[in-house]
Amino acid sequence: MSSPSKRTSISKKIRFEVFKRDSFRCQYCGGTAPDVLLEIDHVKALADGGTNDILNLATACKSCNAGKGKRALSDQSALEKQRNQLAELNERREQQEMMIRWKEELSNLKDAAIDRVCEFGSKVVPGFSLNEKGRQSLKKLTGQFAIDEIMDAMRTASDQYLEYKDGKLVSESVEDAWSQVSGICRIRRTEKTKPYIRDLLYIRGVLRNRVYVNERQIMRFLEDAHLAGVTEGAPHVLHFVKGSPTDAAPPGRRHSDCDRSGRAWRP
Repeated sequence: MSSPSKRTSISKKIRFEVFKRDSFRCQYCGGTAPDVLLEIDHVKALADGGTNDILNLATACKSCNAGKGKRALSDQSALEKQRNQLAELNERREQQEMMIRWKEELSNLKDAAIDRVCEFGSKVVPGFSLNEKGRQSLKKLTGQFAIDEIMDAMRTASDQYLEYKDGKLVSESVEDAWSQVSGICRIRRTEKTKPYIRDLLYIRGVLRNRVYVNERQIMRFLEDAHLAGVTEGAPHVLHFVKGSPTDAAPPGRRHSDCDRSGRAWRP
């Protein structure tokens, strides 16, 4: 029979390593800090020849450690736990690598989609292509709308806003058409739940070309009127839409952010 090992204090470093290995969880009852006070327990008691080797140490709450009795862990449990934790760490590392590869693939797919839209843009706007600023604004659009929505809006914008002079496209009209794309996407998406929105926008456009209007306020008023069943309310809204000089929008079309940072298209 081996003589009892001499009891020596366990360093804070070893205690911390054991707690980390055991996820700060009592290996007997499953209690975790800070709900329970954790201590270091000897799997094989010092009185029975156990040591302070980390493989012989386990995390236990104060209650379990005080009355462990015959609930001792098997001699191989600590070693098996370390093996399992190493396997788990390796699995996490592999999953992180897979996530990185997945994100890279998603980024490549997005770049391919951007290229596809740029090629489409060169077809609907003959003789022009998106420059780097245009690509950046397109990337922002893809974060809000699907590729098909953007391409449909580009075709609509080109049909409605492109202008020709002496058989050549006017570059300003190209920028103007591009500035309308996000708005067209937004309107079409809104129309799915509010099929009347286009008529309200038309009324707002007429008012905006005649008087200064608070656009948000007039849209709320027009929608409330529509939902209330008012069909001839437009003549009665003028006193609602005359905003102060500080909050009123000037007549004419309002360009989107795509057009504020410079030209997005190059010949």
